[in-house]
Amino acid sequence: MAIRAAVPATTAPNTGDAPVIADALRQAIDRSELLRRTVKSRPGQHLVQTARGAGVVREKLRFAVGQLGPSRVAGYRLRSSGLRVFVRHENLLSSSRPAATGDVHILNEIFGGTGGQCAYEPPPALAAAFVAEPPRKVMDLGANIGLFGADILGRWPAAAIQSYEPDPANRRLLARVVEANKLEHRWSVSAVAAANDTGEMTFVTGLLAESHLATAADPRGPQTPPSGDVKTITVDTVDLFELDHDVDLLKMDIEGGEWPILTDPRLPGLKADVLVLEWHVLGCPEPDARAAAARLLRAAGYSGQEEVEVATHNGVLWAWREKSAG
Repeated sequence: MAIRAAVPATTAPNTGDAPVIADALRQAIDRSELLRRTVKSRPGQHLVQTARGAGVVREKLRFAVGQLGPSRVAGYRLRSSGLRVFVRHENLLSSSRPAATGDVHILNEIFGGTGGQCAYEPPPALAAAFVAEPPRKVMDLGANIGLFGADILGRWPAAAIQSYEPDPANRRLLARVVEANKLEHRWSVSAVAAANDTGEMTFVTGLLAESHLATAADPRGPQTPPSGDVKTITVDTVDLFELDHDVDLLKMDIEGGEWPILTDPRLPGLKADVLVLEWHVLGCPEPDARAAAARLLRAAGYSGQEEVEVATHNGVLWAWREKSAG
């Protein structure tokens, strides 16, 4: 699936007793079948996400009200950095979308430490290197609604970001984030899909964070988002290896589109010092996507690796060439 301008770079947020309280709650839930069923239900998850999200932003009450009302877009300032972000609140009764695809869930993953760790918290091996030399050039493939970019600029305010996002609905919110924070001079947005070739692709849009190229079969089976939102469109693609990929940090979360890039023979020539990759079972040419991602990056020279999240159909992996961590 983070952090801060108001605290030193790569320093975890000061949450006080929050982890202890969260652990106690998890233990209580584990001991009770009734509590487990309640929390895992759709209304239960909605309330959990609401509580977590309200703690991430400065406008706590307005956020909670937004979660309980009709579907709409709302803007908030991050409690950690003061940067402004926008999320799509979804009506609990009308949305059949999986909770993990929602903007509020992603907000919590990146800034709220869902599962005990912020999704893009640098591993210890890189944290010290980033303190000594913060990333200046960042490339964001699959920028979604700009939450990763806001995280980067909260951690390292002097960074410049190149974002690529082909989904029109996601890109509109991304552009609003850039404009609202007056960051046009350091944050560029391109309406293309990153790939290993320049041309066009058929793209499934309307799935929020899980919009993806249409040529790969989804092993999770058909998804059931609200009717009318999902459609296929044609988007332009750009060859990553023909871009200026001499960057300090490259984030790649392109819902299965990573595999043509990872299997491209030019990957060892990629100049990005550090990668943070969300790999997906979707589109993987091998049975074990997790092992394939690690092996392909290692073969390309990214021998330093650390996983920060592993799920059934995806996971987050940091990878770096050893010299990048000093």
